Amino acid sequence: MQKIARLSLAVLLLIASVTFAPPMKAAPCQDIFTTYYDCALNEVGHRYIFCGGGSNTSGTLSGAFKEIETDPCSCGDFSDTWYQWNGSSWVLISGPPSPTC
Repeated sequence: MQKIARLSLAVLLLIASVTFAPPMKAAPCQDIFTTYYDCALNEVGHRYIFCGGGSNTSGTLSGAFKEIETDPCSCGDFSDTWYQWNGSSWVLISGPPSPTC
């Protein structure tokens, strides 16, 4: 009977530790640099996420354009992608834009 009680307690603790454990987030295998620009292509904010797990945010995380650059640490290739805000979502554009104002 005592063996069953110990086993039950062990199972209960295992379930509780899995159920209430904080979620783990893996660090990306690429540095990710997101930069936001106004319509004149002045930088207004950025968010950087580093391979080591750190991040840095500054300024406004919105604008007329955004550029997402990835720099590989352990996987992937370098990329540089531009988007334009159309009023409701970010739209992929073919390359660096010209100022719109």
